[in-house]
Amino acid sequence: MAFPYSEGSDYAESLLSAKLLFMESVFSWYAVYTAVKAEKSVKEQLDKAGIESYLPLQSIVRSWNNRKRKVMVPVIPGCVFVRLPMDEVTRIKSMKGISFLLREEGRYVSIPEDQMETFRSMVENTDELVEFTEELASGVMVQVVHGQLKGVKGELVDYQGKDKLMLRIVGLGSALVVVTADSVEKMK
Repeated sequence: MAFPYSEGSDYAESLLSAKLLFMESVFSWYAVYTAVKAEKSVKEQLDKAGIESYLPLQSIVRSWNNRKRKVMVPVIPGCVFVRLPMDEVTRIKSMKGISFLLREEGRYVSIPEDQMETFRSMVENTDELVEFTEELASGVMVQVVHGQLKGVKGELVDYQGKDKLMLRIVGLGSALVVVTADSVEKMK
């Protein structure tokens, strides 16, 4: 008879699963606002401190003195996302370059994991420019069925005369990316 606590046993596996679920529920994503053009240095500091972070970057073409060059710029200027337990939030507030954390009604705003996963997918899996704007009117819930964003769910909205997939991020606003009408299906 195997010892119930030994590695590989069903009991040990269920304990590990419970621990992982607990860790997922304790760790949350938060939006950190940085000093002007300090996003990359703040991200480096967070990485050195062992804090999980995400700086959504995208490639755009900039022109200087008749030269064109591709540069990586933040999708949300002045914002880096961190994932950590609520009791460690105060630990990062004093880091150089961090201005403040997003708050509503005196509490830090925790961004749901599924919204962060969808946002990351939107930024990392499309060649289209991802825009960020304040809250918009509701659109039709759709899922992308073809193309680079296949599987991503969001709202289909008409923004500046174009069909765009919108993802609302709690407390921040909405991320938008151009999609074609034939690449999405209405969700039931």
